[in-house]
Amino acid sequence: MTGYGTSCAQREQRAVSVEIRSTNHRFLDLSIRLPREYSFLEPEVAQLLRAALHRGRVELHAAVQAPVPPESLLDLEVAGSYAEAAARLRERFRLDDALDLRTLLLLPGVVRGRDALRAVDGPADAVAPRLVLECAQAALRGLIAMREREGSALAQAMGHSLERVRAALAELRALVPLGVERHRRKLTERLDQLLPDLAVDPQRLAQEVALMAERSDIGEELDRLASHASQCGRLLESEGPIGKELDFLMQEMQREINTTLAKSADLEITRPALAMKVEIERLREQAQNIE
Repeated sequence: MTGYGTSCAQREQRAVSVEIRSTNHRFLDLSIRLPREYSFLEPEVAQLLRAALHRGRVELHAAVQAPVPPESLLDLEVAGSYAEAAARLRERFRLDDALDLRTLLLLPGVVRGRDALRAVDGPADAVAPRLVLECAQAALRGLIAMREREGSALAQAMGHSLERVRAALAELRALVPLGVERHRRKLTERLDQLLPDLAVDPQRLAQEVALMAERSDIGEELDRLASHASQCGRLLESEGPIGKELDFLMQEMQREINTTLAKSADLEITRPALAMKVEIERLREQAQNIE
C-alpha cells in the first residue's frame, strides 16, 4: 500500500502543487495539510481519498503560491521594519523560523489598499479551490497506479507462498496414516523394553493406539486449511479491495496450523507443519500490505 503521486498546475496567477504519499496501515488513516485559507476544502479532499482508498496511512500536502502584489501597492519601509524586527527576535531568542514572504504580505500596513489587492487577486481566488481539487485528483491517480503495480507484484509473491502451503498440506495428508502406524510400533517397542517378560494384550494395545489417533487427529484442521488456502487464491485473482478479507483468512490459517502443531506429537508431521506455519506467517505480513 505504499505509493506516491504528485501534480502541479498554474492558472490565472495561481500555482498549485499537491503531493500524496501512502504507507502501510491496517486501516485508512488520512492526514491532509492545506493552506489555511483553503482549509474549507478538507472535507471534499477527504471524501475524494476515501472513495478511492480503503487502507493505508495517507498524507496529502497542498501548496498554493499567491501572486505578488504590484510594487505600487507595497510599503517597503513598513515591510523593512517588520523584517528587521523579525531578524532581531530570531537572533535574540535563537529561533529557527524566518519571516516568509507570504506572512510578511499579510502583516498590517505592508500592502496599501487591500481592496485594490483583492481586485488584482480576485480571479485567482475563484480559480484556486478548483485547481487544488484537480491537482488532488491527478496526484491520486498517480498514487493509485503506483499502488496497483506494487499490489500486483505482492499478489504474485503471495501466490507462490500459497503453492508452498498447498504442497505442505499434501505432504501432511500423506503422513497422517503413517503416523498412527509409527506410534503403534514405537509403543510396542517401548513396552518390550520396559516389560520384556510380559505379553502385551493386542486388544489393549489397539485401544491405546486408537486413543492416540483420536487425540492427534488433524484431519479437520487440514480440511479447513485447504479451504482457507482456496479462498485466498480466489481473492488474489479477484478485483476490488481484498486486504481485510485476506487478513482475516490468514488469522484463521494461523490458528489452524497452531492447533495442528499442538495436537501432533509425530516429528515427521511436525516438520512440514512448521514449514507451513512459516509460509502462513509470511502471508499474513503480506496481507496487511494489500488493499
